[in-house]
Amino acid sequence: MTLSREPPSVAAPAGLPTAVAAYIAATNSFDADALIACFAKGALVNDELRDYWGIDAIRAWAEREIIGDKVTMKVVKVVEHFGDVIVTANVDGDYDKTGLPGPLVLAFHFAVRADKIVRLIILNNRTADSFPEIRSLRAALASHRPPDAAPEE
Repeated sequence: MTLSREPPSVAAPAGLPTAVAAYIAATNSFDADALIACFAKGALVNDELRDYWGIDAIRAWAEREIIGDKVTMKVVKVVEHFGDVIVTANVDGDYDKTGLPGPLVLAFHFAVRADKIVRLIILNNRTADSFPEIRSLRAALASHRPPDAAPEE
């Protein structure tokens, strides 16, 4: 049984590009239409090393992975980098958390042009000396190969 909860009232930090602030607000309010409105027509989202090109693919991804899983973002850091914006946030929701760190901290790399998100890359950054992600280890063990070995042909 999944208990629904009210989204936290987390405001985006001042000074963010309008489209990035709107993305965070739409995510935290579970509003698919508002979230999609943040993106340019030919935008790219890369999440978990998977590409979603264009509004239709982004909508399907957002409805499944963001809205459907009731994902929320609590912004902890914002960095402007050569015109792009990197938002680091604690992420929570009703998704499978098996093998994930708590809290889950993701980096959202936004490229914004003409007040629309044209590229969003979502990364689960780790320190250089951290252990491999548990999901990678499980997959490697399941196939009986080391995590850094090339896949068998």
